[in-house]
Amino acid sequence: MSSIKEVAKQANVSVATVSRVLNNDPVVKAETKTKVLRVIEEMNYKPNMLAKNLRKQASKTIVMVLPSMSNPYFSEIARGAHAAAYDSSYHIIIGTIESKQWVLDTYINLLKTNLAEGIIFVSSSANKALLEQLQPNYPFVLCTESCPGIDATCVAIDNRQASYEAVRELLQRGHKRIVYIAGSKESSSVTARLEGYKEALKEAGIAYNPDLIRPAKNVYQDVVEVVNQIHSNGYEIDAIIAHSDLQASYILRGIKEETIHLNETVGLISFDGTFVAEITNPTISTIVQPLYDLGYRAVQQLVSQLLNEAGAPQLVILPHRMVVRET
Repeated sequence: MSSIKEVAKQANVSVATVSRVLNNDPVVKAETKTKVLRVIEEMNYKPNMLAKNLRKQASKTIVMVLPSMSNPYFSEIARGAHAAAYDSSYHIIIGTIESKQWVLDTYINLLKTNLAEGIIFVSSSANKALLEQLQPNYPFVLCTESCPGIDATCVAIDNRQASYEAVRELLQRGHKRIVYIAGSKESSSVTARLEGYKEALKEAGIAYNPDLIRPAKNVYQDVVEVVNQIHSNGYEIDAIIAHSDLQASYILRGIKEETIHLNETVGLISFDGTFVAEITNPTISTIVQPLYDLGYRAVQQLVSQLLNEAGAPQLVILPHRMVVRET
């Protein structure tokens, strides 16, 4: 591949003149510009855009960090982010950390070395301590989860309202002993969904019972153990709200395989709205999050910061919807 020095030599101009032509500098005479562009075409010269951008301290690259890619929830968010980056003429690096701190450090170093201009953290991919370190110097946006004490733009749904609607739906079906299988980590979504859960129960005159709330990972055996633990403590479960479609699918599997001691009449509503809820038997009623749009808007918010077009940090709430299926 030709270099800028070779182009300059062939065109009988300086390297600086070739650089000015590439940057469309009006100082360059029209005759010289035409000659240089002809040589560039003849030699099939491709400018090193990364080096060029680094000199300008602008890489036109952003990073999105996901906890994992095994959950289709995250892959759909990533798809929206990729589209937004393309539409904004930015490059995007989408990576997962899989609970490995050294992997997260790699993405942070892209900011510190100017290889990336900003970063988006999806779900629980960054903790408060890290965000406090980044906040003074590096632009970032949170996606799906806010962080108490961190004044940063976050794109999410109204988790409290969504949970309230899910519990109301189950109550209207006649269910009263409603379990909430929460996420495995403390987070803003878990807190908000629990608030909505309590609000709906209180409105219906049903006392809140903390024994019906249990966290679980998106792992089959973990979900089975958590549901059976509640049941073995003497509670007759007639409905469950699952923190994710994956959790809900594991509950259905457990019932069918009789590793979960519930019958198929149990009410079940999950969060997310991924394809998982549509391919189970029976299909799962869900709170559908606009996953593609969450990723898209998160990138838009970050790009606005980078272009100095953003105002104060804000909570951007996107609409959710409930889809009632067979559970």
